[in-house]
Amino acid sequence: MIDHILEELESAGFSQVAGHLAPEILAPLGAFIDDHRGEFRPAKVGTGDNRQRVEGIRGDETYWLDPLTRAAPFGAVFSFLDELRARLNERFYLGLKQYECHLACYPPGAFYGVHLDRFNADSSRSLSFVFYLNESWNSELGGELVLYTKDGGERARICPAPGTFICFLSDDFPHEVKPALRERRSLTGWMHTKLIT
Repeated sequence: MIDHILEELESAGFSQVAGHLAPEILAPLGAFIDDHRGEFRPAKVGTGDNRQRVEGIRGDETYWLDPLTRAAPFGAVFSFLDELRARLNERFYLGLKQYECHLACYPPGAFYGVHLDRFNADSSRSLSFVFYLNESWNSELGGELVLYTKDGGERARICPAPGTFICFLSDDFPHEVKPALRERRSLTGWMHTKLIT
């Protein structure tokens, strides 16, 4: 599967793998979110001292994970990301040193407006990735991730179906998260060309 991801990244700049996380992996991840839901915090925009909550831009709540601690339910996820990072460096010489990630919950109606993951003041984010942790979903519920080209054209529209994995080059795709009719869950992160801890 990683070969498939690398080929799609090389040809299109993004890759999507439906059903990457099996139900037996999704269930404990969902239980972890349920157990820690009270610890999620409103997500902010900006960097450093300029970080602030702006409801008109994004409405999700996040819980940051530590890949070095490796809480038990996330073992398979982190092992996959370790292998993906190594293979990306081997094939594309990206110099990826570390990744960071958080759980994200979008309450019904919440969204994240069009944005680019790479910051002007920090270009270390090279690859963005998302695992969808909803245990059931259909297209009528909304909540799609929409990737755009730099000139504003729609490049891809991805339903947050159970276990789907997507990754894309952080500097190449402005993107947004559309509102959904029920809570939308994901694990979202970025691979960096510098050490971040």
